[in-house]
Amino acid sequence: MELIPFEELKTAEWSGGTTTELFIFPKSANYKKMDFDFRISTATIEIQTSRFTALPGVKRTLMVLNGTLELEHKGQYSTILEAFEKDSFLGDWETTSGGMAEDFNLMIRNPDLNGFVRHIQLSKKKSLTLQTEKHGFIYIYKGTLALNDSYQLTSGDSIYFNDKEEVTLQGISNALLIYVLIE
Repeated sequence: MELIPFEELKTAEWSGGTTTELFIFPKSANYKKMDFDFRISTATIEIQTSRFTALPGVKRTLMVLNGTLELEHKGQYSTILEAFEKDSFLGDWETTSGGMAEDFNLMIRNPDLNGFVRHIQLSKKKSLTLQTEKHGFIYIYKGTLALNDSYQLTSGDSIYFNDKEEVTLQGISNALLIYVLIE
């Protein structure tokens, strides 16, 4: 298990806003070199219309965290996403977006891996036990929680699990989490 404090993350600019890399695997990988198995990030979309970077060979899952986003995958389909709704698509597709939002991104380059993304609301003083598999990841979008009665995590912090583990999360305040499972 690896705790990733928000203060250790790097945020960069892209043509439509900012992006923060939350995690990349393997650790030696580099997004610009496209040598990763999977990458997890958040982004802001601060202009009304933007074009997504082409990422051939990458399976993408995008979840809106805040705002409304209309995605158009040219020659495929269009969809409108509200908070905590998601869309999975291929990085080869020509994709444009309309609307301003904050989103959560899972990119998988290894064809042998699949990823699942969901949001979890954890109320104050309530607990939740999760069983992780090969790769598990939790992003604390809002709120504060305790992990296994040992660690306190707050908005922007993350946890990466690289093996089968059972973890217990306890809400210190009401919390919104994004849970990723990669198999």
